[in-house]
Amino acid sequence: MAVQSFALDLKTVFDNQAKSAFPDTCEMQIRTTITLPNQKPQSVDMSVINAGDDKSMTTIYSRMIQMKTIQNGDRIKVIDLKSGKTLPAQSVKQQNPAGITKKMGSPADYKNPVKEGSLWKLVPKDDSRPTLYYSAAKKRVVKMTSQFNGANTESSFEYCDNSCTLPGTLKKVEINTILADGNTTKVVMDILEAERRRVLPPKMFDME
Repeated sequence: MAVQSFALDLKTVFDNQAKSAFPDTCEMQIRTTITLPNQKPQSVDMSVINAGDDKSMTTIYSRMIQMKTIQNGDRIKVIDLKSGKTLPAQSVKQQNPAGITKKMGSPADYKNPVKEGSLWKLVPKDDSRPTLYYSAAKKRVVKMTSQFNGANTESSFEYCDNSCTLPGTLKKVEINTILADGNTTKVVMDILEAERRRVLPPKMFDME
């Protein structure tokens, strides 16, 4: 049973959660494993280099796909590493797969936290936002639930300890979705490595 309490305010939750964000300029090695109904798990390895909010280079390796995408502002260029062919740049905004904090919105999007078991539950004012579960002990959101088109999704988060290069940042995300037909899907994203990078050469993000 949830009990209303004002011992924790929304600003504290979002201030602490902001500390989990990766530096604007950083490099990450990510492994994503996807399990679909009645299929074996499939893994994809990804290298992501971000330079600020609007420049990134993502290299994807799997048995089926080997490609590189370069984002510069609102334009994206895709290179097929198997054939060496480059697709014309398109105006599409790419999102950092590890940028979960932006999906949570801001304090203004939520009602006052209520205690639910060992966690604090943050219910959104609008259904377009997820419900958050915050651990005061870990000072992080550790679970997030949402509904969309009849599907129910629960995401759980693990964060790095002080042994990591970037303590407090995201370490693992597990997303379990129950589809409208009753089938389930599972996506696990492991941040294998993450480190701060300094100023990167503009040529890395050339669209020509």
